[in-house]
Amino acid sequence: MDYQGLKESIDQAPLASRAALERLLLYVSTGPNVSPDYQPYLEGASSYQDFFNAIYADDGKKSTSVWAEWASLKRKSWLNRFEPDILLENLRLKSDGLPVQFGTGLFLAPTGSRDNIANFYVFKQGAFNAEAAEFVTSIGGTFVCAGYEFAGIYGVYKYRGSVIFEEWEADREPVPVEKG
Repeated sequence: MDYQGLKESIDQAPLASRAALERLLLYVSTGPNVSPDYQPYLEGASSYQDFFNAIYADDGKKSTSVWAEWASLKRKSWLNRFEPDILLENLRLKSDGLPVQFGTGLFLAPTGSRDNIANFYVFKQGAFNAEAAEFVTSIGGTFVCAGYEFAGIYGVYKYRGSVIFEEWEADREPVPVEKG
């Protein structure tokens, strides 16, 4: 396939996803051609799906906007492609979010799902593709979440039943809270 074939394939895509696909085409294009970075993925492709799936399959591209946009567009489950510092699965929720305790205050970190079970991930800054998740807010100070005490500034993201913390500036590593 060449650039023109890729463009024609996108032009024939369902109308509902065409705008996102055209944006993806802009990400991978330089003038009337595919950027040299993405040319190898075009060689074995017979459709835009083959092309973008090949990019998505390459761990070397998982930090790119193209990768994140394709993951979002196709609702791919991508969190297992990254190495978290902390991963807690199947946390039972009693409310509409994962509780984050600040002294006497409480923040409910949304999960991106209406389920009462959530997963909790903590990553160092840049250790996952933040563009693939939905940014919620940032939190700073000393706080407790999911049995860990955090001290620093963290970005909070949600993605399909998961709460993700990205460490922006930590005063210290998260430590488990002793139950007493």
